[in-house]
Amino acid sequence: MNMEGLKKIGKDAIDWEKKKKTAARLHSKNHLLADEISRYFNEPKKFAMYLGVIGRVGFSRAYRIFAEIKQSKAKTPAKLFMWKIGQLKIKKKKRKKKKS
Repeated sequence: MNMEGLKKIGKDAIDWEKKKKTAARLHSKNHLLADEISRYFNEPKKFAMYLGVIGRVGFSRAYRIFAEIKQSKAKTPAKLFMWKIGQLKIKKKKRKKKKS
C-alpha cells in the first residue's frame, strides 16, 4: 500500500472519531436537527440557539422552515431562517388578539 492510501485511511479514522464524539452528544431529534441546521449554516457555535428555537416552535415547524431554506437560493440562509421563525411569532400574536 502506498502513502496516499495510508493517509486516506488515517483521515477516515479521524473523521469517524469526530462523528462518534458528536453523535454521543445528540440525544433527541431536536438535537439532531439543531446540529444539522448549525452545520448547514456554518455556525457550529450557535447550536444552542437553534436548539432553543426548535424547542420553542416545535420540531415539525422548524424542520419545514429549514427544508424551505435549503431549497431556496438565499444569500444569507441563517438570517432568512430566523426571519421566518419570527414571522411565526407575529402570526401567533395576531391570532391571540382576534380571540380576545
